[in-house]
Amino acid sequence: MESDDDIQPLIDYPNTNEVSLELTFQVLNIDPDFHKVIYGYRKIKWRTVLTYIFSTLTCGFPFLVFHWYPEFLLYATSQRCCFQIADQVLLVETYQKKCKSFYIHKIINRNISDSSGLENQGFEDDCEKSKVDSADDLYTPLHLDDGTVLNVQQYRFFRHKKQYIVWEGARAQWARLAGVERGATCTNLHAMASRVPCVERRNRMLNIYGLNEIKVPVQSIMTLVLLEVFNPFYVFQVFTIALWLAEPYYYYCLAIVLMSTFGVATSVIQTKKNQISLRATVESHADVEIWGGRHIDSRYLAPGDVLILPAYPTVMLCDAVLLTGSAIVNESMLTGESVPVSKTALQRIDKEFNIKEHNSSVLFCGTEVLQTRYYNNEPVKALVLRTGYNTSKGELVRSILYPVPADFKFDRDSYKFIFIMAVIAMIGLGYTVALKIHRHLSIRDIVLKALDLITIAVPPALPAAMTVGRLYAVKRLARARVTCLNTRAVNVSGSLDCICFDKTGTLTEDGLDMWGVVPTSPAPTAMLGRVQRDPRKMNDLHELKIGMATCHSLTLLNGELAGDPLDLKMFESTGWSLEEPDVPELSNYDILTPTIVKPKGSANINVDNMHMPLEVGIVQQYQFVSTLQRSSVAVRLLGEDVIRVYCKGAPEMLRTLCLPETVPENLNTVLSSYAEKGYRVIAMSRRVMEVTFKQLEKMDREEVEKDLEFLGLIIMENRLKAATTGVIRELKEADIHIVMITGDNIHTAVSVAKECGILATGERVVRIAVDTDGKLYCENTLHGVPIGRRVSFEREYQSASGRWLDSGVGGASERGAEQPSAEPRYKVAMTGDAWQVLRSQYPSAIGRTIERGAVFARMSPDQKQQLVMEYQALGYYVGMCGDGANDCGALRAAHAGISLSDRESSVAAPFTAPIVLAVTTVLREGRAALSTSFGVFKFMIAYSLTEFLSVAFLYYFDANLTDFQFLYIDVALIVNFAFFFGVTEAHTGKLSKLAPLTSLIGIVPIASLIGQMLLIVVAQYLSYLAISYFPWYVRHTYEGEEMNECWENYAIFTISMFQYVSLAICFSHGSPYRKSVLTNAQLMTSVVIMIAINVYITVSPAEWLAKFLQLKMPKDQLMCYIVLALASFNFVLGLFYERFVIQYLMEAKRMIPNFIKERQVRKTPHLMIKRQLTAMDYLDCDTVVHYDKEMGSSGQSS
Repeated sequence: MESDDDIQPLIDYPNTNEVSLELTFQVLNIDPDFHKVIYGYRKIKWRTVLTYIFSTLTCGFPFLVFHWYPEFLLYATSQRCCFQIADQVLLVETYQKKCKSFYIHKIINRNISDSSGLENQGFEDDCEKSKVDSADDLYTPLHLDDGTVLNVQQYRFFRHKKQYIVWEGARAQWARLAGVERGATCTNLHAMASRVPCVERRNRMLNIYGLNEIKVPVQSIMTLVLLEVFNPFYVFQVFTIALWLAEPYYYYCLAIVLMSTFGVATSVIQTKKNQISLRATVESHADVEIWGGRHIDSRYLAPGDVLILPAYPTVMLCDAVLLTGSAIVNESMLTGESVPVSKTALQRIDKEFNIKEHNSSVLFCGTEVLQTRYYNNEPVKALVLRTGYNTSKGELVRSILYPVPADFKFDRDSYKFIFIMAVIAMIGLGYTVALKIHRHLSIRDIVLKALDLITIAVPPALPAAMTVGRLYAVKRLARARVTCLNTRAVNVSGSLDCICFDKTGTLTEDGLDMWGVVPTSPAPTAMLGRVQRDPRKMNDLHELKIGMATCHSLTLLNGELAGDPLDLKMFESTGWSLEEPDVPELSNYDILTPTIVKPKGSANINVDNMHMPLEVGIVQQYQFVSTLQRSSVAVRLLGEDVIRVYCKGAPEMLRTLCLPETVPENLNTVLSSYAEKGYRVIAMSRRVMEVTFKQLEKMDREEVEKDLEFLGLIIMENRLKAATTGVIRELKEADIHIVMITGDNIHTAVSVAKECGILATGERVVRIAVDTDGKLYCENTLHGVPIGRRVSFEREYQSASGRWLDSGVGGASERGAEQPSAEPRYKVAMTGDAWQVLRSQYPSAIGRTIERGAVFARMSPDQKQQLVMEYQALGYYVGMCGDGANDCGALRAAHAGISLSDRESSVAAPFTAPIVLAVTTVLREGRAALSTSFGVFKFMIAYSLTEFLSVAFLYYFDANLTDFQFLYIDVALIVNFAFFFGVTEAHTGKLSKLAPLTSLIGIVPIASLIGQMLLIVVAQYLSYLAISYFPWYVRHTYEGEEMNECWENYAIFTISMFQYVSLAICFSHGSPYRKSVLTNAQLMTSVVIMIAINVYITVSPAEWLAKFLQLKMPKDQLMCYIVLALASFNFVLGLFYERFVIQYLMEAKRMIPNFIKERQVRKTPHLMIKRQLTAMDYLDCDTVVHYDKEMGSSGQSS
């Protein structure tokens, strides 16, 4: 954002119109993950002309910079101005306050009635004779994201990530274009579909929203090649190739050109395949029928059209709301669960439409409509709400096309290291220039030699070498049935130190089994009675049994019951049957589309002294909504004139909706007893209403679901997966912070957490909850037994804040990095309600609270994502493992998401796998890949520095490595080793408690490189020193550019050959992240072969080979053996230094200076928080004394 001077003039103008004219920037709140700021710019002609002239005169180099940084071109050619006169905008997007991206968009002026270039398919014959029938047809409203509706003829907009951002002149601000449902009520949507839109209005809607297509751009081969070649690294390679051609190093140039061509071709082909594959997956269109008997291509659907849904299966190609009839839909594309879902018509009520709340009436794009039901020849109608990229499927595709920026320390540090290498190269350039001027060389030779040293300092094969290791890891993951959609995530997964799990379907089995029911005893004192293990044995007239038989969204699909697995188990346990008659008896149920349930045996009820069969018609369904935590149905018993409402959901929620006198007194006790054993507990309630179906249709859901009568509890059994306990144990042994995030009951979640090991035996559980006043409080339990009194979170927060202030920074540092406090033996469990209060009232306490967090229950999808991001803010590398659409946000926000679903919704995560065991597999392979990346990076940097030092040393003697010596080193040695470096497989033993390093600029990698380079410098100098003592040695003098055949060249080249082999072995680390390098057959074979060739070249090469390499052999064979001895010592010392000093002392034992440790701790928030935690947290004083005594006595007894 700009300085205060830019916004100061806004205060001086009393007139709001004048104020808006000074507005040159705006914060755009359309995505909670990103902070977006828009700036207005206007192109200045003279600036543009000067910029292009200057760029042309400088051989186009500025154009290259503008390609890398487009905002620089904007700054050079345009001027900041208010949005009203701007012709383009700069949108600055910041992700998590770290990654900043710049987007430049042209502002487009459009007339709504201008339909040029658009084909109103299916309405061509009516275009000429169309006329405007009403004012509604004259003005086509623009629905904005904030609920504002604009009635304008002309408007301004720009497109950002496939979304339209519209300028609202009245309020002088930008807002995102939304679907026609935004700001409308349910009644409005029904009214909108009451008549066929006129041709003119339809043209305008198409003009505003564009065609209904999710078009994935597929770039041409030439475009992809140019984009790849203009990458800064390849531009540098073009520079190096031009330099080598001038040297001339033709063979080496050819080798680099071939390697670069291979790299570019591989990248381009893979990108092209991905684009084509994505287009084939997401792009689809078909003929559809709209109201009025017209058949059109789905690409010409416009918001406001009324679709006629066929009876046969079809795929939705837009987001639409069901207006009449009902439908059975497979939403696996969105949820990842291939479970048929019932959709019912939207109620005609005067309530604002909310796509989440009215989810049960919305047909989402990409979902498959399996079956529709309609009667009396009335078709099933759906109003088109959103098209193209505005749809739910469009959102999914946009998340693929525009993934969140990758912010990984290793990647950031690699660029910093390249910069350091560039600085070293500049030092070498200065050294070369000074040396060559002193030797009176020509200007051309000086320039070429100086620039040559720069090209050596930055390794040309670095990107390819870094990619190879990740590709090997991806192949190994594929063998383990783990699909990786983003290779960059492989390295990130190796640094994970916090993993969040969904519960149902992830840690536990997908299906639920009926365990039993606990009915409520009748008044006067409502109590939960004995458990009934078999609901079939209950009286068919029991209200709880009728509720279980009716309160669901099951349907018949090809004659088989289909729907939510929980509903299916519950219904089957009653022993009732379900029917969906083709022709309903309207007089019986007074509705159009009933579902009838009845006992399989004979059962009668008395109505007005008449015996009638027990049949129940489901007349209205209110689907489950995660935010409401309940679902309900309205039913009518055959022969009755009242409507019964049955509602099931979370016991905590239903007790607030029930009449107090009907809520059992022992509800909390019974609920806790079952939940703590790991059972899934659902409450059932009912209400009798003396209303007609027509009156019911006009009632809000809140009016229906109130004043309920509590009927009892339904107990479902949800078993742990076989692999869950082992996975959790292995992760905990590796000191990885494990969190369960679920939408289930907190008691059930805590029980499952204890069973699988997330909560350890003997660990105090601190439950943070919300009281009736909206305040947070804490309750403590140990071994399931309450400890002490309830503690106010406010008091705990103030107390903790005081301790922080008292101890201060100095207090923490006095303890020292060597002596961290013992980890407190407690974990925090809380609900989504408590999380919401914590975020709103105590934002500064979030970090301290979640640092010991283990169980987060009743969490909504948005809250799951918020929690993941809060852990990231503490400095954790967070992984998320889930299996459904409610996890998509968290999977996408995490550093590495692992989806246990293979549906289209799984694209939110970079990893997809069928079993939870994949978590440890991904972690193990990620750690191996990260260790490989570190090794390869250090190897390539050390190789460049070694070659740089060799050349700099030879420059002193007016010599150099020859063209074929360069070729041998760079291709036969370096590319060879780099290619096989990543073949070493991941360590198969226990996961190490010590996570791999993530920083290349840390003391450990720097010390590793410096130590190895010192050994290399000493060995090369000793090799030269040795040859200089022989009596036949004569110092080389400059005889021409290509005259490099000398004894100095022999001494440096031969010892350096072995040094490259030594570096490959030393930097190829094994345990605890990879298997031993000796298990890498390809690399070891290559090493043995190259050592043999190196010995052959050093001791006694064939005459043709020595001539080919321009190698001047020493006159005494002793020199050859001295080189071999020096190389051996170099290898032994290098291996000892890397394995013992670096790996054992510095990495494993952390023997590094305390001030560096302290600096690392201070830069990591969660490590600082750990220092402030104590075993007394969330306990009052009385409890502390008692608790300590208990622990002390138990310790003595043991």
